[in-house]
Amino acid sequence: MFLGWFDDTRKKTPTEKIEEAVERYVAKFGKAPTLCLVNAADVVTYAGLEVRAAPYISPNHFWVGEEEQPAPTPLAA
Repeated sequence: MFLGWFDDTRKKTPTEKIEEAVERYVAKFGKAPTLCLVNAADVVTYAGLEVRAAPYISPNHFWVGEEEQPAPTPLAA
């Protein structure tokens, strides 16, 4: 599940914007996200969170959440 966050405030850094998005995610879902999808212009290093550029993300948009894990395949008998 992801939470979309938009912030075009010029005085804030991408790190500050991601921090606010993470805080909102934790408040809403009760756990920390593991992934943040951003525009290539907003890629930064953020401790404890993978920040990854995605070509379909517009500048100043931040999608925080968890990458879906594929369901385990049943073992053949």
